[in-house]
Amino acid sequence: MSRMKVPPIAALVAFQTVARCGSISSAAGMMGLTQSGVSRQIARLEDFVGAALFDRTASGVVLNAFGQDYALQVGRVMDALGTLEDTVQGARDRSQVVLACSQGVADLWVLPRLQQLRHDLPWLVLKLRVDENIALLRPDEYDLALYHRPARMADFVMEPLGPERMVPVMAPGQPPLIQQAAPLLLTMEESFKEWTDWGNWLYSAGVELPAGAMRWKMGSYRLAIEAARQGIGVAMGWTWVVQDLLDAGALVDAHPHHLEGPGHYYLLRSAQRHQRSSAKKLADWIQAKNRVLDRPAETTVTGV
Repeated sequence: MSRMKVPPIAALVAFQTVARCGSISSAAGMMGLTQSGVSRQIARLEDFVGAALFDRTASGVVLNAFGQDYALQVGRVMDALGTLEDTVQGARDRSQVVLACSQGVADLWVLPRLQQLRHDLPWLVLKLRVDENIALLRPDEYDLALYHRPARMADFVMEPLGPERMVPVMAPGQPPLIQQAAPLLLTMEESFKEWTDWGNWLYSAGVELPAGAMRWKMGSYRLAIEAARQGIGVAMGWTWVVQDLLDAGALVDAHPHHLEGPGHYYLLRSAQRHQRSSAKKLADWIQAKNRVLDRPAETTVTGV
């Protein structure tokens, strides 16, 4: 029997994302990849099918006639996979719900609520899928997702949970950031700088760090926050995920300026998939346990 040739899944995801966005650069931003990386995936798929899928224009890319037909075929395959998943799921425990989220959200928002979730929904069989970028996941790989997004996404039902709000945080009892002669900023590697975006905050707050300031790069956002909680340094707090620690007094604002961006944290699900009752119950529980969106925004200080 000859080996079946299957298009690369990553290339199909890139193809669908570019087709929706009409721009390789926009698709790259949504997928968390470089433009060249997305272009390589498109070229890989075009090599596989043996034909160009897009026409390049001055404003972006558009599907050509062949690409439109191929997009319809890919859509049918994805729908079939979704149906197959539902059929297989029907043979499994209908109480299982797959919840996708980033590592930072899993560590700081989901984990503190697991005990209460176990108590409130004792029938739930939870599968936590941790991945940094929802654009790299197929809609059939999860039932619900918790992610920060800079804008709404096509083909998704998105319920806002909290704003994109940043403020430096530290352990109680330390002097404010602007009074520290040699503050230690807890940061991360460049690929995850959005979790510790000191540059935008410093510019917005009009704060200039003293010459003695240092930066330590941490391996995860949770490590940065835990180091701040232990009084080692100052971390950039995204308030939706660190609000529990602020409420408990384990962390305090290191400066009064809160920078609010255009994005939000969302509870997402694919608009193309039927939502099972178990997923609906978990979605309702998440909404009920979420409090941040209803809080008034803190006073934003434009300078010091």
